[in-house]
Amino acid sequence: MAKRRVVITGVGAVTPLGAGAFESFDALLSGGHGFGRVESLAEFAGCKTHFAARVSDRFDPANFLSSTGMSPENQKKMLKKLDRHQVFALAAAAEAIESAGLEGTTDEALLDRIGVNFATGIGGLEAVEQCTLTVHSGKKQSPFGNLKFLPNIAAGYISSLWDFRGPNNAHCTACAAGAHSISDAFNAIAMDEADIIVAGGAEAAITPVGISTFNAQSALSTRNESPEFASRPFSNDRDGFVMGEGAACLVLEELGHALARGARIYAELLGFGRTGDGRTGGAITAPHAEGLGAKRSILAALRMAGRGPENVDYINAHATSTGADGIEIKAILHALGEHARNVAVSATKSATGHLLGASGALAAVFTVLTIVKGAVPYTRNLTEGNLSDDCRGVRHVLDRYLEKPINLALSNSFGFGGTNSCLAFGAYRG
Repeated sequence: MAKRRVVITGVGAVTPLGAGAFESFDALLSGGHGFGRVESLAEFAGCKTHFAARVSDRFDPANFLSSTGMSPENQKKMLKKLDRHQVFALAAAAEAIESAGLEGTTDEALLDRIGVNFATGIGGLEAVEQCTLTVHSGKKQSPFGNLKFLPNIAAGYISSLWDFRGPNNAHCTACAAGAHSISDAFNAIAMDEADIIVAGGAEAAITPVGISTFNAQSALSTRNESPEFASRPFSNDRDGFVMGEGAACLVLEELGHALARGARIYAELLGFGRTGDGRTGGAITAPHAEGLGAKRSILAALRMAGRGPENVDYINAHATSTGADGIEIKAILHALGEHARNVAVSATKSATGHLLGASGALAAVFTVLTIVKGAVPYTRNLTEGNLSDDCRGVRHVLDRYLEKPINLALSNSFGFGGTNSCLAFGAYRG
């Protein structure tokens, strides 16, 4: 069977930067950020961190439901059934589906060939907290309680609302989950299981349990007096990541199918790499000290893409503003060799915070738009003066975005449990 090429025909996102993919990307290029104080955390004694990156106030959850043809009354009923991460998932999917020209599709044969793969790292944490409080209060549980926290239900709602009948899956692989959903979407199309997959990730873990448990691991920044400066990947004074929330989505499609229906092609997914760190000798939360798993994922993505290290123009780094940033740079240097010093590298979590299970999907959306716009985002709060010694050796994008044609870009995602992912996107050349 001839290799089926996979292209991107739709993008969507709900982020701390904006209520859509392009709005968020434009804010990213202009130096915007989504960080601010969260009063509910400040009031909770177990949280040392009192800030996060919440979804933009411009986001209206009712907007995405209107695209399904649902009446206003039914929209209100639907929203009561959803956890916050599910609302974000459906909104990002709605934008991606619309941008792909698939809204209102009634073709029976086409609907049978459209699948969904939507990830989350934690699922409905807020719903779990609420259900737990209900149990301890002796009150009656809602029949929708567990449907709000099950990790696969966001994917199920997307399939149901748009009547997509192809493969229906969800990944739950920590901070690599969103990227893994995109990798499996690639496989489903390449192996002729589907012609189109709606893939992405969603997360909403800015809750007392979410913040306090990561605080207990000393994983979060505690710069409560200056949240806008707290996410500082690669810097010598980084003190932890900032929790973000939201969702991001790509529509992946077989090339011939996309061309036949006249779809806009944003970029091509050329390949991916997925690896495990194996035995690291450290905590389950720590990557391999030499970045060997991350290195192998980068090389695997390039191998599948049929490209060499010298072809890489840009890397959207996983860089979360923790000590592991230096390990990622080490992996890049090992994988790309001398060419690493020519590769533009930036960390978009410096503006959005870390969306956990949605982070890989959001990085993928931003990487695709970097190719589309020919504009590389810069890393906020990073200067040549505060660049950490263990993060040197690549071309960090500082101060402002870089105008540069991007033919091949990598998007890295790594998660607790030693799971690694690298996606290789290319400019579509026909």
